[in-house]
Amino acid sequence: MKIQVKLMCAILLMMAVVFTKCAGKPTKKAPEQPYAVGVIDSANFGTTYLYLLDENLKETETLRCPYHGIGSFGSTPIQIADGVLYEKWMGNTVKPNKCAVAAMDLQTGEWKDYDFGDGVIEDFRVNEHGIFVLSNAASRVDFCSFDGGERVSVEVENDAGLCISVHGYDVYLIGTQMGQAGDGEAEDKCFLYRVNVKEQSQEQLLDVTEELGENTLEYTLWHEGRMYIPNGDRLSIYEPAENKVRHVALPGKEACKILSDGERLYIVDCDIQNDGETDIYCFYPGTEEIQASYHIAESAMQTYIRDGICYVLQQEPVTKVCKYRLMEDGMCEKVNEAVIQEETDDGHRVSDLFVK
Repeated sequence: MKIQVKLMCAILLMMAVVFTKCAGKPTKKAPEQPYAVGVIDSANFGTTYLYLLDENLKETETLRCPYHGIGSFGSTPIQIADGVLYEKWMGNTVKPNKCAVAAMDLQTGEWKDYDFGDGVIEDFRVNEHGIFVLSNAASRVDFCSFDGGERVSVEVENDAGLCISVHGYDVYLIGTQMGQAGDGEAEDKCFLYRVNVKEQSQEQLLDVTEELGENTLEYTLWHEGRMYIPNGDRLSIYEPAENKVRHVALPGKEACKILSDGERLYIVDCDIQNDGETDIYCFYPGTEEIQASYHIAESAMQTYIRDGICYVLQQEPVTKVCKYRLMEDGMCEKVNEAVIQEETDDGHRVSDLFVK
């Protein structure tokens, strides 16, 4: 009898602990208060949380996301179109290696997903036509139309790279042709490809082995009829009219991302792997000159710039969001910062930042 009583007490105690732990977790799936910034805290084996912050980076509330493994850790820019946020979904214990994009309505907090079959998403883009995905499964370009849900899949001839640019229905990417073993050392070749998902066609445009072949390119931007590629100590620019790549020298050595803000482009120079500080160059495409350079103390895993206001997500050594005002003379003012108290269980990791 005493054993049964002790066992019952132990069970009740465990239930109380579980209830207390669960009761402390957010259950909301839709935002109830105005917010400006969101931070995604995700894991493959646990719940994904969204921390919502106001314009002053004060946390307003925390939401639950129905998907595990959300986020790109800064390798792919979050896409926002027509009030909907699109993000990589990497899968979970039930569906590992998921090749999918999850989408959240920023007003209602409702989620849906777009499944692109096997493989892992290397990069994706969203425009008015739909979602364009570069998958590592047989170097594949997939497309899902917003108009009727049309699905297209095109296998690229050679090994595709890590990033794409999209213009209309055209997808631009770097493909590698492995060298054939012969008498001498085999040389890999890199080519710029254009894949048209409407016509389900592909075209090898240009040999870019010398221009782009030695670097691991993870970020490109199509802007005003050109493809801009941050490329270490230079900005590489593809001119489709002339079908050639040219370069503009940059002050630093680690240019890895590029963002647009109206007529300006901002190039992010940061050694993310070593958690270094960050330089940001304001580049005018019209004159192809760097108009201003900014230096910030944080390592920028993810960066957003809108109307001269810069939001930076740093993951190491402290996870935090910083808000800067970028001024014309090259000065930058830190407006606010917020340390993110991420979950520590279930392998959670802050994976991305988005600005509403």
